[in-house]
Amino acid sequence: MILNSVVNWICFVLVVGGISLASARPSLRADACGYQTCPAEKEGFINVHLVAHTHDDAGWLKTVDQYYYGARSQIQEAGVQYIIDSVVDELKDHPDRRFIYVEMAFFTRWWQEQTETTKALVRTLVNEGRLEFINGGWCMNDEATAHYVDIIDQMSFGLITLNDTFGECGRPRISWQIDPFGHSREQASLFAQMGYDGLFFGRLDHEDKKERMAKKTMEMVWSGSDSLGAQASLFTAVNYNLYQPPPGFCFDIYCNDEPIIDDPRSKDYNVEKRVTDFLNYCQEQANAYATDSILLTMGSDFHYQDANVWFKNMDKLIKYANERQATGSRFNLFYSTPSCYTKALNDHAKTWPSKTGDFFPYGSDAHAYWTGYFTSRPASKYMIRQGSNLMQSCKQMDAALVRQGVATNQVGELFTMKDAMGIMQHHDAVTGTEKQHVAEDYALLLHKGVVECQKIQTAYYEKELVIGNQVLPKVSYCQLNVSQCDPTEKNNRFVVNIYNSMARSVDKYVRVPVASGTAFQVLDPQGNVVASQTVPIAEYVKSLPGRVSSATVELVFLASQLPPLGSKSYYVQPGTISKDEQHEPQNKFAISNEKVSVEIDDVSGLIKSVTVDGKTTELKQEFLWYPSKSGDNSEADKRASGAYIFRPDNDDVFAIPSSGIKTTTYSGELVEEVHQIYNPWVAQTIRLYKGQEHVELDWVVGPIPVEDGTGKEIINRVTTSIASSGMFYTDANGRQTLERRFNIRDSYPYTVTEPIAANYYPVNSHAYIKDAVGNQVTMLVDRPQGGSSLHNGELELMVHRRCLYDDSFGVGEALNETAYGDGLVVRGTHFLILGDKTNSMKMARSLSHELYKQPQISFIPTSLSFSDWSALYKTQQQSLSRTLPANVNLLTLETLNQGKYLMRLEHIYDVGEDSILSQPATVSIEGLFPGFTVTSAEETMLGGNQFKKDSNRLVWNVASTSNTNEDGQQIWDERAIPAVQLKPMEIRTFIITLVRI
Repeated sequence: MILNSVVNWICFVLVVGGISLASARPSLRADACGYQTCPAEKEGFINVHLVAHTHDDAGWLKTVDQYYYGARSQIQEAGVQYIIDSVVDELKDHPDRRFIYVEMAFFTRWWQEQTETTKALVRTLVNEGRLEFINGGWCMNDEATAHYVDIIDQMSFGLITLNDTFGECGRPRISWQIDPFGHSREQASLFAQMGYDGLFFGRLDHEDKKERMAKKTMEMVWSGSDSLGAQASLFTAVNYNLYQPPPGFCFDIYCNDEPIIDDPRSKDYNVEKRVTDFLNYCQEQANAYATDSILLTMGSDFHYQDANVWFKNMDKLIKYANERQATGSRFNLFYSTPSCYTKALNDHAKTWPSKTGDFFPYGSDAHAYWTGYFTSRPASKYMIRQGSNLMQSCKQMDAALVRQGVATNQVGELFTMKDAMGIMQHHDAVTGTEKQHVAEDYALLLHKGVVECQKIQTAYYEKELVIGNQVLPKVSYCQLNVSQCDPTEKNNRFVVNIYNSMARSVDKYVRVPVASGTAFQVLDPQGNVVASQTVPIAEYVKSLPGRVSSATVELVFLASQLPPLGSKSYYVQPGTISKDEQHEPQNKFAISNEKVSVEIDDVSGLIKSVTVDGKTTELKQEFLWYPSKSGDNSEADKRASGAYIFRPDNDDVFAIPSSGIKTTTYSGELVEEVHQIYNPWVAQTIRLYKGQEHVELDWVVGPIPVEDGTGKEIINRVTTSIASSGMFYTDANGRQTLERRFNIRDSYPYTVTEPIAANYYPVNSHAYIKDAVGNQVTMLVDRPQGGSSLHNGELELMVHRRCLYDDSFGVGEALNETAYGDGLVVRGTHFLILGDKTNSMKMARSLSHELYKQPQISFIPTSLSFSDWSALYKTQQQSLSRTLPANVNLLTLETLNQGKYLMRLEHIYDVGEDSILSQPATVSIEGLFPGFTVTSAEETMLGGNQFKKDSNRLVWNVASTSNTNEDGQQIWDERAIPAVQLKPMEIRTFIITLVRI
């Protein structure tokens, strides 16, 4: 996959956590801050909570640095450092004023620049509740395209930073997702497990909002999981005006609204009118909510660079509005925060409506469905997913080094990677909705992090592989996504190191480009010859823009039983050419292994059937395209398809232009594959490896032609005869699965205006269709994509899009990515599984975790023989003494300090997905780490910033819910440690202390 010359590497990225809870500075006792500092409401009044806030994007129209420093003002007047400076200055002498701050990526940078005097002042403001942190993640993450592991990591990074800096009084109690473009059920579940008392957001479908306002159900208790019950439920509120101030009452220096002029001698005196208008708006808002408490957002994007202007006018509003109480006004205005508002609602002891499902897709009007960003910038999305994968390995490697006494802060700068990957989860980063120059800066941030991560990897191998005092030769990392690797192409002897970050043994088929015309032999760690095969590199891979390689073949071998949290080294040396080696194409239209066969139609060149364990399913898989709608966005029905919005020009989908799909088949001992070429910009390899139960679809799309003036959005569609009854299923952030129904919304009356775009949903891991008897077709993805089932028996995923018009939602550019002087070329993979109700989810869950945590591969050229190499270096090692159960994932293992580590264990199955694997699991952590004993294990909330025993979430009365799982408790129980029990979908987090035996 190619993005541009800056990011030709597109391989790996690192995020590592590690700010110790043990170092948290207890600023005040927990009962001396938080809700205890909230202003009191007045009974019998409409209490108006004014929330002063700024929404600071971690990149969008400007880069993160440009936003922080206030550079490039011609693009946008925004400087975050000035905002925080100004707010602190305005709060210090006014004890009644309050302000909330969200994005720790910015605040942490600002904090590091402050004097001790300023830090002391800020700590006082935090302790007194006048400056309150809300959300507290490194950024305000997207909810459609962010993987759940990345959400947890970026939130944990910010929360632990706050805990380390301010102690309990810095702990956010409310999640604040005011700008993401739709909201995920899994996100709500994760927030609840982090200990939040409430969630506020701004965007939901326009018809949903209309219905909720009419029924006064803008606030609810959201059931976040069918498996976890109450512990995943979260009070949720929808903001009345997105996150903007009331119309006419924007007092920022860049707004044009009239200030409050309260000198009666002035001819412009306007107090009476301004207060009346404001209170009329408050009444309008109160009419849409269920209590006499309302929250008004007083701020917007990068507001408060001159905080005095905002606060001075709000002071006047509060003063003059409250003076009217003496003459009968029922409005009571005061500075507040979302947490204080939430506590006030909880004190009402009202019974609240419930919510299940999610808030996708988001339609801001009848023709603007925000479903294009599910796929926008597919190369960036792939980079982030690969970075997330590497992140887990690097955290584990760092922890292993620390246990061996290595000072890892002198090896690689993990903060660089953690910062980069935290920023990547921002709702204008992983979404692909930023300006092009910002996308390039994001890529540069990732690149800098990659360099640091590779230092950690290298240090790990130097420590773990070396026997005695030997020096390990240089470790190299390759761009295998474009089949380019100097160490394997220019050497006939090399070592392949393969690290497995999973807590169970896995098999991995390794493919590396090698010199043409040379035979190779592969030896396993014990020196045994393992089966290998050389396969021609597809022409469309060899011609990827930016690829610098003369290799025409790839060496394939199976790395089997890779140890948990460990590595194996395979030795490659010259061999002899086998008579069975097939480099010439074969004249056949089928490929097969022991379990699966794929038949190709000899006329169309498309798949026509797939047989699994003797059962044949008629199936067609093809690439198609939607024409992007053009328009000037002047009216709703003139909305263009763009970075945010998917809007096809009509309801038709078109075949990829082709003079006939060309197919070439190659067969061998380990893999059989069909190279399938539609035209110069769409091609695919259909692949079956020996022993595997899924079909691999390795596609290359681009450059998408637009010379005809039409933007194009490319999909991969599978068509079967499965009677899916208008239903399909997609994952939420890579975890739980949600049912979708074509053209139906469960919670509000839905008007069909965009029958294609409005039926698209985010896919991070899997999507499937099934029939009444359990026949199921599942597609797994290697990055976030949009997907749907628009007709019975169909399943489609959008892989690439190139639009020629801006959709007028702020970014100001068409989504027209180019690289190397032409449209962007993207390479990716889908994984097709056919099964029934007894095995489909088992295969999908297992494979999705293997794909997310694919082993990390590195190379060492050598002139040594295998016997000499194995005498000097270990060829196999592991950091875990045993494998974990098949339904348990070691989600996190990272260094804190003083012998402490953050560890998360998760149950990866939902209730009812598998008769065996959906049962509760038990894991003993005693003796899990070779050479070390666990001397303590303290359970924390999911964010790692609060001990579980100290959590005391607010309890809400709920009218009704379909989720009555009694196992989920809001008051957490203390369960036996080190025997960790996990129920379906549960994640448990511990700070463990390891001491060498």
